[in-house]
Amino acid sequence: MNINTTRTNTHVLYESSLAKENVDESFDSEQREVKSFSKKRWVQDKFSALTKRIRGLACILPDSSHRKASQTIPERKVSHWVTTDAFEVPDEARSRVSETFTAVEVAERFRNTIENLLHRLRYDEIAMEYHEDDQREEITGIFIDFILCQEGLVHDRCFTVENSPDKYVAGKTTSQERIKEIESYLDVIFTEQAAEASKFNKPRLRYSLGDMLVDYLNKKENVPDDVTPKIKVTYDFHIYEITYKKLLKEIYPFFQTLLAGRGFFSELVLVFNCAAKYRRELIDSACVPCKTGNMLTIGLRLSESDVREYFNRSVMDVIFSGRCDGIVNAMFEGCSQTDNEVEPVNRPNLKFGEELEYDVKNKFSRTRGRLCNGFSFLLKEKGMVLQASNDKRGPHFGFDNSFTVVSFYDSEDWFEINCTPYHTDDQRAKLSFQKVIEATDSMRKEGLIDYSSGHKHVDAMSATQGDTSVLLAMESEIQRNPFLLRAFGNNDRILQDDEARWYKTFADYNPDTKPFALKRLNRIIDRYNKKIEENYTERPSHKVSTDSENKERLEEFAHFYSQVVHMTTIQKGIGFIGGDIMGKFMAMSLLHITGASGVNKLSTLEFRFFRCPKSVQEIELINQFLQTWFQYIHQCRKDKIPLQPVPEDIQSSKDYTAAEVQLKTIDYLSKLGLNPEHYRCFWGEVRDIPSATD
Repeated sequence: MNINTTRTNTHVLYESSLAKENVDESFDSEQREVKSFSKKRWVQDKFSALTKRIRGLACILPDSSHRKASQTIPERKVSHWVTTDAFEVPDEARSRVSETFTAVEVAERFRNTIENLLHRLRYDEIAMEYHEDDQREEITGIFIDFILCQEGLVHDRCFTVENSPDKYVAGKTTSQERIKEIESYLDVIFTEQAAEASKFNKPRLRYSLGDMLVDYLNKKENVPDDVTPKIKVTYDFHIYEITYKKLLKEIYPFFQTLLAGRGFFSELVLVFNCAAKYRRELIDSACVPCKTGNMLTIGLRLSESDVREYFNRSVMDVIFSGRCDGIVNAMFEGCSQTDNEVEPVNRPNLKFGEELEYDVKNKFSRTRGRLCNGFSFLLKEKGMVLQASNDKRGPHFGFDNSFTVVSFYDSEDWFEINCTPYHTDDQRAKLSFQKVIEATDSMRKEGLIDYSSGHKHVDAMSATQGDTSVLLAMESEIQRNPFLLRAFGNNDRILQDDEARWYKTFADYNPDTKPFALKRLNRIIDRYNKKIEENYTERPSHKVSTDSENKERLEEFAHFYSQVVHMTTIQKGIGFIGGDIMGKFMAMSLLHITGASGVNKLSTLEFRFFRCPKSVQEIELINQFLQTWFQYIHQCRKDKIPLQPVPEDIQSSKDYTAAEVQLKTIDYLSKLGLNPEHYRCFWGEVRDIPSATD
C-alpha cells in the first residue's frame, strides 16, 4: 500500500512541502504552536523547529517521502534531498545522506516523529492497556527502545522504562536510509490505528503499547494478510469473524501470560514470528467451538500439526536457554552453606490447606445450594457455629473464628470443602475435621456424594524456607516416581477414567511435548549438580535474603518452571477448553504461588494426586508424608547430594502393574523413614483392572 495516496494532507511527516507551512504568512502572526505531550503544555517556535528539521533531518520529495509498505527492504531506495524556495538546505545537511546516526540521535528523532504523529492525528491516550490513563511519555520511551533494540542500538531488556544512557549499545550507529524506512512504518501504524477508530466511531483515540509493538513488527516484517477469515457461530447464534487482525491483537496478551510481564524485547519477536508463520493454522483452530480464550493458547493446545513442536523448539527452547543459568544461580543466593554443617535438618513446620472434593451423585443434589444447605445443617447439629465472613463462596462454620470450613460447588459435578490454613498441632482443626467427616459420611450414605480428590495445599515458604532448589528437588522426585499417583487412593480412577490427566506427570504428556519437558528439567538438574560439584558456598559476608526477597525468588522460579517446563499455557487441551484453566492439572502445581490467570494467588504448592481422605487419620497421614518428604529434601540439599535426572523413557503411572506400584510405594515410604503399613489404607486399594479390549 502506498501510504501517500490517501492521508497526505493530515499526517505525512517531513514532506517537501514542510517549508510551505505558512511561509506566505507573517512569522510573527504564526510564530508559536501549542502542543500537548504527556499531559504537559509546551510551546515550540515554529521557525526554529522548521530550521532544525531541515538541518538535521532534511526534506523528502513528495513522490518518495515514504516507502511503500508492500515493498521488501532490498527494493527500497534512498530518498533524494532537495532545497525549497523558502529555505536552502546547508551542504553539511545534504552530506548526511551518507552518514550514520548514533542511538541517542535516532531515539530523539523517533520521539519527535511519534510526537508529531500523535499531535497531527489527535491521539487522546497512549497507555500500557486501553483502560489505563494516558502514559504517552513513558510508553513512547519503551516503544522507541524496542525499535532500536531490533536495530542493534539498545540492549535487550524487559518492557520497562529505562533512562540510563547505559541502555545504548556503545559504538553502534544506523543509516539515514534505515531511519526513514522506520519512520514510514510508524506513519502507517499510527495512521491505520486512527482510521480504525474512526471507522467504528470510537469516542477517544487510543493506542496500547502491546498493539503498537505488534503492529510495528507486522509492518516491519511485511507479513501479508492473506488468510481467509473464518466464521465462528456460537451456541446462541452470534457470528464472529476470525481474522489476521484479530490474531495480531492476541499476540501481546499471550506473551504477557507466557512470561508474566518479565518478557524481553527479543522474546516478543520470537512469539510474533511463530504467530505470523502459522497464522493460517492458528486462525483455523480459533474456529473450534470453545470458551473465550486467547487464539494462540487455543491454537497451540488444539493443534495436531507441527505448530506446537515448532513453538517449543523455536520459541520456548530459546527462552529457556536464556534464563536457565540465572534461575539456577538464584538457588545459591542468600543462603549460606558450609562444610561443617553436620546437624540433621529439623522437621519443617508446614502450614496446610485442604480441598476436599466429592462427586455429586444425582440430579437432585445438583440443585444449586442444596448440598451446601444440607452440609451447613449437619455442622450446626454437631456444634459448629456460623462465623462472620465476606467469602462469596458460602458461609463459614467453626467452633470459633480461628479455624473455619466453607462448602461450595466446583461446577455442578463436584461438591467442595475448603478450610483455614492450619498446622498439624492445631487441635481446633482436628476437631473440626472430625465433624466435617461425620457430616460428609452422612451425605454419602444418602447417596448424595462420593469421594473424589483431596488436593492438599502447602504454604510455599513453610515448605521451602525460601529455597527454590527445594521445588526443583520435589519435581525431580515426583517426575521420577509416577507410580505415586496411584499409590494414594486414585488407582481405579486413573486406570478406568484416565484421571491422571488432571494431575499428570511428564510421563503422561503427549508425545510432541514430553521430550521438551524432560530435556528442560534435566538441564536444570544438570546445572544445579554442577554447582554442587563445584562445592559452591556463599561468602560469609553475604547478606541472607529477606522473606520478601525469598518470596520474589519463589515466584520467579514458579512462573518460569510452570510456563517453560510444565508448559501450562500450551499443553494439549483435554475436554472443554477454557482460557488458562488447563494449567493447574499437574501432580504438583506451582500456579498458586504466582496467581496465574484463573488461579488464586495463595502462595501455596498444590499437590493434586491424593484421594479425598475418608477419615481424620488419613488427613494426618498425608500431612505426615509431606512433612517427612520435605524434611528429606532439605537434608539432601544440606548434604549437597546431587539430584537425579528423569529417564527419557519414564513410564506413565497407568503402565505399572499393581504389584509394581505396591512394591515401589513400600520401598519409597521406607526410604523416607515412614512405616508403610500405616499407609496401607491408600496403597492397599491398588489393583489391576483389565481394559475393555482384554
